[in-house]
Amino acid sequence: MGSLIIVSFAGWWLLRVPPPPPEYAMAFASTTTVLSTLDITPQTTIELTLITVHVAGAVAEPGVYKLDAGSRVNDGVIAAGGATTQADLDSVNLATILNEGEQIYIPKRNDKPHVIVQPRAPGLPSSAGNIISGGATQKAPLLVNINTATAIELEQLPGVGPSTSKAIIAYREKSGAFLSVEDLLNVRGIGPAKLNEILPQARVK
Repeated sequence: MGSLIIVSFAGWWLLRVPPPPPEYAMAFASTTTVLSTLDITPQTTIELTLITVHVAGAVAEPGVYKLDAGSRVNDGVIAAGGATTQADLDSVNLATILNEGEQIYIPKRNDKPHVIVQPRAPGLPSSAGNIISGGATQKAPLLVNINTATAIELEQLPGVGPSTSKAIIAYREKSGAFLSVEDLLNVRGIGPAKLNEILPQARVK
C-alpha cells in the first residue's frame, strides 16, 4: 500500500504543469517616449523706419515731413498737400527714392535750374554729399553751380560766408553768368587762396 502511494505521487510529480519561469512573473515597466514639438517658425518683427525730408517749391504746404523709408518724390509732394497749378512736374522725377535729410524742390514753370545741396553721406568727408536737381539724385562729390545757387547754397563752399555769397550773386546779376570757376577772382573778397579752396567743389554748368 505504501509503495502504491509513492508511485502515484511520483507520477503526479512528473506530469504536473511546471510553473512559469520567474522572469514571466516580473512586471515590465512600460516606457513612454515623450517627443517635444519644436516651433521652428521664425517670429519676424518688422520695424517701420521713417525718414525726414524737406518739401519746398511749388507745393501747397512746403515744410519738413516724415515719410516711410523707401518713399518716392511723389509721396513727398502728396504729403505737402500736392503740387500747385504753377508747378512744373515734368522737370521732376517723381519716381526718385528719397533718402534721410533730402530736400524735394518742385520748380515753377520757367524757373531757373535749382540745385539743392544735401547732407554728406555717412563715411564720406565733409566735402562730399548728394546733389538733387529737379528731383533726380546723384551720389557725387559736393558740387555747387555758382551760376544758379542761392546764397545759402553758395555758403556750402569752403571759405564762403554770407557776405561772400551775396557778393557772388551781385556780380553775376551785374556781369552775367560765370564762364569758369576761376572768374570768381573778379568777385570782391575772393583771392587766389580762397579760390583754390572753392575750385574742387564749384562748377559753372
